[in-house]
Amino acid sequence: MEAEILDFNRAHVANSDVSMAVNAAMDAAYEAQEKEARRPYLGASIIGHECLRRVQYDWQVTSTHPARTHRIFQRGHSFEEISARMMAAAGFRIERGTPATGFAAADGDFRGHVDGIVHAGPDIPGLGYPCLWEHKALGSSGWKKLERDGLAKAYPQYADQVAIYQAYLALDEHPALFTAVNADTCEVLHLAIPFNAQRAQAASDRAVLVIKATRAHELLDRVTDKETDWRCKMCPHKTRCWA
Repeated sequence: MEAEILDFNRAHVANSDVSMAVNAAMDAAYEAQEKEARRPYLGASIIGHECLRRVQYDWQVTSTHPARTHRIFQRGHSFEEISARMMAAAGFRIERGTPATGFAAADGDFRGHVDGIVHAGPDIPGLGYPCLWEHKALGSSGWKKLERDGLAKAYPQYADQVAIYQAYLALDEHPALFTAVNADTCEVLHLAIPFNAQRAQAASDRAVLVIKATRAHELLDRVTDKETDWRCKMCPHKTRCWA
């Protein structure tokens, strides 16, 4: 009698009744509990996005992220905690989650909260203390792009975020320490980012423009006039914007 050959094909396993049922239950629980309310302020983390209308929507519209997106966010937080513990063990003294690590401007309409402020640490060429600490977890392609091209070219939105934080928290004397973890390989990249006053001013001016327009109930221009543009296809506000 010929022996039966078992098929452990991953696609079959992933589509099993148990896997799909458990995922459906988890996703439903997330959607019921984790709906993100409209942010009451314009965040420094989004001001660098190239589409000003999306910045307005990100600020003003209640958004619901898919459960998978939420897990990606949580992954980033987890890697940040791991990096903070490892850096502390290496002798870096990082202040995190205190009033000193945040700022508010424009009557509270513009705010930001940094990942940390490094007050002391090992003697490393190119670093000085105190300095801003910003942390990101990236997929392999994005991480390699950052390694190859640097922050301003690879992720201008993050570069704007860093410059704004340095300016508003008066951490412009020393370069910021930008830490990026490759979420696929767990490689860690650290970049020293000098303060760029011109970038900080431009990002601040964008914030003023967005706040004034939003207060006046005016929609700013889209980044493109083509609904088929890939940036619109990727935008969570596409339907609302083009309707």
